[in-house]
Amino acid sequence: MRWAAVLLVALPLMLLLLAAAAAITGNGDTARNLWRGLRYLLAVELAFLLVMACVGAVYEALSRSRERRLYQPPGQLVDIGGYRLHLNCSGKGGPTVVLDYGLEGSYLDWHRVQPEVARFTRVCSYDRGGYGWSDPSPNPRLPSVMVEELHALLAKAGEKPPYIIVGHSFGGFDALMFAHKYREEVAGVVLVDGSHPDELLPFYWRTRLWIRMMQFTMPLGLPRWRRWCGVGPPEIGPIKQAIGCRSQIYRTAYAQWMEFPQSADEIRGLGPLGDLPLVVIARDPERTPADPSDEISPQREQHWNKLQRELVELSTNATYMVAKGSGHDVPNHRPDAVVYGVRRVVEKVSQDRQSSAQPG
Repeated sequence: MRWAAVLLVALPLMLLLLAAAAAITGNGDTARNLWRGLRYLLAVELAFLLVMACVGAVYEALSRSRERRLYQPPGQLVDIGGYRLHLNCSGKGGPTVVLDYGLEGSYLDWHRVQPEVARFTRVCSYDRGGYGWSDPSPNPRLPSVMVEELHALLAKAGEKPPYIIVGHSFGGFDALMFAHKYREEVAGVVLVDGSHPDELLPFYWRTRLWIRMMQFTMPLGLPRWRRWCGVGPPEIGPIKQAIGCRSQIYRTAYAQWMEFPQSADEIRGLGPLGDLPLVVIARDPERTPADPSDEISPQREQHWNKLQRELVELSTNATYMVAKGSGHDVPNHRPDAVVYGVRRVVEKVSQDRQSSAQPG
């Protein structure tokens, strides 16, 4: 694939340089022949690209049709005002745990956490607008807006507070915003290596180019064919491809990246959580990287650890944990640590209820 792309560019460029050299040296006939050959080559390449685009579009359409037959949302699609969000709940009891993933992802990011939490309480994962099974949202991708959508989703789906809001990475912004906006409905918060408003994510031009390329080539089947989208472990690989190889995913991701500085400003403006039960689960700064892409910088890890400890200070009723051996993707690397943190908050809430129920 890479060599084909190189040849498509290199051959016309070589003919162009040769034609220019021939013209400069006074070889008019040679230059004219080379220019003619360049035009023919470009016409052939254009025709080739058009044929491949048509083949890719058919391949993508057939793949999408097959996936629609094979896979359906495991939860319910709830209309919250002209567009639907996907909510997937399991388990019984309360308080209800609500799981919110990172900057890009879906409810599948919690596939190793949700079944274990469902053993001892009710738990819901969902897809934010534009991700997973959910329709794109017409609203800005800001925490203040997204938690309003989540609140409407839970209410219309019949889920009852109090809630324990669990946020991983960027989802930590949503968890904190929800806790402030709907304080009377929140029983606790768990931040899983959560984002900090003082740690801005630079939106580099390479990332922008990659996201746009994925968005605009998705209808032509290229990302699916090259397995650039929807890749996951065997137990969720097919369904992840079904919901991950869509242009809307990357359009939403681009918008969310662009609005990250404003999102951080919103969270920076929030106050403390009082005595609300809070568990902060941080990645292990001394881990041995299992993935070559996990580049560990001691200075960055020290800085990140400092920011995580600052999150602990948001509540007078907080617990700090380190997910030993885990990188940033704690729900995948150490789901047991997330389950343990959630259980601690559930037990704390139950104890508080029992204490308040006892006669003074």
